[in-house]
Amino acid sequence: MKIILSLLFLFSLHHAKYIDSKACEECHENIYREHAGSMHHKSSILKDEVHRKVAEITTPDKYSCALCHMPATKNLAGVIRGMDQPNPKEIRHQDGVSCFYCHQINNIYHSKAFNINFTSYRDGEKPIFFGNLENADDSDQHGSANHPFYKNSEVCMGCHSHKENKYEVQVCNTLDASNKRSDCIGCHMPKKPGIIEKFDKKSRTEYASHEFLGIHSEEMVKKAVKLELKRSSDGVALTISNKMGHTIITQPMRLKFVKTVVTRGSKVIWSNFKESPIEDKEATFIIVFKDDKGDATMPGSARGFKVQQNLEALGSKTVNYTIDGLKKGDEVTSTWISYAVNPKIAKKLELTDMSVAQPIKGSSVTLVID
Repeated sequence: MKIILSLLFLFSLHHAKYIDSKACEECHENIYREHAGSMHHKSSILKDEVHRKVAEITTPDKYSCALCHMPATKNLAGVIRGMDQPNPKEIRHQDGVSCFYCHQINNIYHSKAFNINFTSYRDGEKPIFFGNLENADDSDQHGSANHPFYKNSEVCMGCHSHKENKYEVQVCNTLDASNKRSDCIGCHMPKKPGIIEKFDKKSRTEYASHEFLGIHSEEMVKKAVKLELKRSSDGVALTISNKMGHTIITQPMRLKFVKTVVTRGSKVIWSNFKESPIEDKEATFIIVFKDDKGDATMPGSARGFKVQQNLEALGSKTVNYTIDGLKKGDEVTSTWISYAVNPKIAKKLELTDMSVAQPIKGSSVTLVID
């Protein structure tokens, strides 16, 4: 920990004059609009209620999450230690994971507990903004340069790789089953038609989306999982295939499951669960941590896992259902459903905005019995 804090101290010395994300709108209208609505922009406790409530429970006297959730702050080590507090009047704190911060990353310190991003800018210098364009444009605000981190998704791994709590329990992980990088940028920043720069210096016809699409996006939820239904001798077989380059559950707030029903005419005659999806453990994906007494707890105080139902990157599993009395014409429908925040957790946190605890429907498949 001392080594990490020393690194953070050095990191905090390297901030030049800050260019806030709003300033980028002058030239990059589309990208700024997308970023302003993204979870990157809303990452800090000043804008994300869920994150704030968790931070208040786990580390009320310091903001240890600032390393990834408010990384543009000047005195990052001081905020993490609790010497300084997040300030809603400070633009570096309001900006969350800002444009300036992300496009300055040029190195990553890898550690067992978590990674740390390092940036290139220095006081008094015109900043160089990194990206993956081979022929990037310079401007009066900044220089531009190609950097390999932005081609292979390494740039994402400074924050999204993994995180261990003080008890060495891994509380989140986006690494794939082989412990290698997936194509984060290719999936979460898909190409869109349009121009990257307002003045269209090189007449580009597409750019990488900066919405950072994820579980809050119905578009992404529909792409995440493939479902297949087949008739079996005593019912049906449901195959769930994870199409993502990481496990289905990467963050413990989530709840994901498949709801399967059999309808005859307009009436539902069978369902894989009645009240809670956890009744069908094989088709539900969820992580619950336990404390030293074995009771459910928050990630920060976790000593292990109480429930760990997950599916590896690009993995598949088949769930067999015994359904008596199926008749010709009966329809079996399976639907993937995701929650950004498990409703039980949302209730425990006493969230005022319950929109994050609403179901998002993903892929669906129907089998007609013949």
